Amino acid sequence: MRPISSYHLRQFVAVSLLCTVPSALLAQSQSPANGAWQALRPQFYGKRDISEVGDQLMSIDAPGSTPDPSATPLALHFGSELEGRLKQVRVIIDNNPSPLVATMDLAPDLPVNEIDLRVRIDRYTSVRAIAETRDGRLEMRSTWVNASGGCSTPPAAAGGGTLGQIRFHPSPDAKALQISIRHPNNSGFQIDPLTGEAIPPHFVSHIRISAGGETLMEADTGISLSENPTLRIASSRPLRGPLTVEASDIPTQQHYSALWTADTPP
Repeated sequence: MRPISSYHLRQFVAVSLLCTVPSALLAQSQSPANGAWQALRPQFYGKRDISEVGDQLMSIDAPGSTPDPSATPLALHFGSELEGRLKQVRVIIDNNPSPLVATMDLAPDLPVNEIDLRVRIDRYTSVRAIAETRDGRLEMRSTWVNASGGCSTPPAAAGGGTLGQIRFHPSPDAKALQISIRHPNNSGFQIDPLTGEAIPPHFVSHIRISAGGETLMEADTGISLSENPTLRIASSRPLRGPLTVEASDIPTQQHYSALWTADTPP
C-alpha cells in the first residue's frame, strides 16, 4: 500500500473544517463553483492539450436526473482505439464539495473497455472523465447530471456486514469483475438522524487490484464515492486470476484485503 497522499490529507482536513462551519455559511460556501475544473486542470495537467473526443473513443453513461444522488451509477466506456493504451483515468464532478472522485492508474497489459462506479452528486453539475494514454495524449468526455444533496444524504439505516468486507461479482465469461467494499464512506457532510450530530469523514482512500504480485489497477479515491463503494472493470479478454484486492481508508488508516479466484462465491 502506498502512503496517504498529500491530496488526501488536504481533503480530510478541508472536509473536517467544513463540518464545523454553521449551516447557513456552509450552504453559501457550497454554491455551484463553475471554476472547479478550471482550478483543477492546471493542478493535474499543467498547460498540456486536452482533446474533447467523440463517443466512439470514450463516453460516459449517467442519468440526466438521478433518482438517488447518493449512489448515482456512472459508466465509462472506452473504444477499441484506447483498449490497452490507457495509462490513467481521472473522474471529476465539478460542483461536488470534493470534486475529484478517483484517479485510476492502469497496467499496460490490461485492455479495459469499461469502468463503472457509484458516486455521490451534490447538485446540477458537469461530470467529466479525463483519460491519459501511454503516448501522452489526454482525452476528455463530460456529461450533465441533475441532483441534489448527494454528499449530505444520511447513511443507510441497514448496516450489516463487516467493515472492509470485500465482495466479488464476476461476469459469466470472467471478462468483467465488480468489487464491492463494505464501508460507510462518510463524506463529513452528513448528519446522524438519531443524534443530530455531524458524522466525521471516514472514507476509502486507496484501492489496489493485483495479479501475481503485479498491479493491474491502483486508484486514489475520496468522499465522492458512494457508501459501500463499488468498482467494476470490464475487459475484452478474461481477467486473469487469482486477483488480490487491497483497500485502505482515512482517518483510521485501516487496511482490508481479499483474494478472488474463479470459484470465489459472490
